[in-house]
Amino acid sequence: MHHYPFHVGDYTLATLHLEDRQDLCYRRLLDAYYLDGGPLADAKQTLSRRVRTDEQTLSEVLTEFFVLVDGYWHHARCDREIERYKAKSEKAKIAGSLGGKSKSSERKANAKQTPSKRLANQNQEPEPRTSKSICTLDEAISFAVELGLSASDGEACFHKWEGNGWTNGGKKIKDWKATIRSWNAAGYLPSQKGPSTNQGQPTQAKFKLVC
Repeated sequence: MHHYPFHVGDYTLATLHLEDRQDLCYRRLLDAYYLDGGPLADAKQTLSRRVRTDEQTLSEVLTEFFVLVDGYWHHARCDREIERYKAKSEKAKIAGSLGGKSKSSERKANAKQTPSKRLANQNQEPEPRTSKSICTLDEAISFAVELGLSASDGEACFHKWEGNGWTNGGKKIKDWKATIRSWNAAGYLPSQKGPSTNQGQPTQAKFKLVC
């Protein structure tokens, strides 16, 4: 069912002379015209039942306000409004389609981003600067264990570097594995300074890593 605009202008001076039965018939014919989305078939018996009026009243109104073309009653004002409505709906449909594609593409692009990148975009902040020397927490812990060190040593190194902006003694770390080896040889790691206060966690004792 179509819902076309209703115009009071259709019932102006041109309809003031109508009797009540004719005016009601005219209004119902316009309603039927808009609902059908076009001209009304020239079947007076069926049409009179539809608008609930007698065939004489129907004929009077049709003859005065409508034009019969190829078996259909046309109303110029209604035709213009229907075409205007269809054109507007088509534009809205196209705009909606383009907007949907844009949002779909944006969702796909976001899905490919890493969690840290999505969070950075949401906060409108640039991603942290990265380099080949930067490792993950798991990598730091795994390498420490490979060297026979405590997992807490690898964790402590990672958080120390992260807190210092991936620098050591004010200089950018070039090889994080070499740094761990150097600190191990120098006895700077937490496990070499005393037992951990919490199992699996770095000791809270002084941890001043400097090469």
